[in-house]
Amino acid sequence: MGQYYRPILGDKYGLNCKVFDRSVDGRYTLAKLLEHSWWLNPFVNAFSEFLYKEPSRVIWLGDYGNEPDDFVFPNCSAFYVPSYKEVWGEVVKPLGVSSSDFSLDNKFLLNHDSKQFVDLEEYKKQSVDKHGWVIHPLPLLTAVGNDRGGGDFYEGNTGYENVGIWAWQLLSIDDKPPKDFAIFPLVFKEDTR
Repeated sequence: MGQYYRPILGDKYGLNCKVFDRSVDGRYTLAKLLEHSWWLNPFVNAFSEFLYKEPSRVIWLGDYGNEPDDFVFPNCSAFYVPSYKEVWGEVVKPLGVSSSDFSLDNKFLLNHDSKQFVDLEEYKKQSVDKHGWVIHPLPLLTAVGNDRGGGDFYEGNTGYENVGIWAWQLLSIDDKPPKDFAIFPLVFKEDTR
């Protein structure tokens, strides 16, 4: 079966969490990880704008991401971590987004907890596949529950070891990285397509 994903956005303390359903202007966006995690995807780009110069905690949670260890994140013991039921429970009313012209061009994805950054222009050059497609790095870096359902990013693909390593870390997107941040070389590419 296919695994569906919902992103969660929290403040720097992990509080004030918002759950999203991937809709844009009320229109459904496909739910499987690699159905929507592409450069220029309308939902992912609009969601990314929330991080522009606004550090926040992010999880891209799959509906199969309900193992006890799924919610144990490095360096997050001092912060609130939402539970599976707060994202996939019956009473959750996820939010949609409005369409946006936001672009990752000439930007940097920053991890304020690890003091690392991804140069998104370099990432895009290195990650383009033979069809000209580029996987958006944010959903994969923050994915929880990956490799348990159809549409996931599977072992054997380039960058698989980096899936989920920035989940619930304090992230932002900016025009330049702080001087004390180190570059995090990253490539996500489906090798089986």
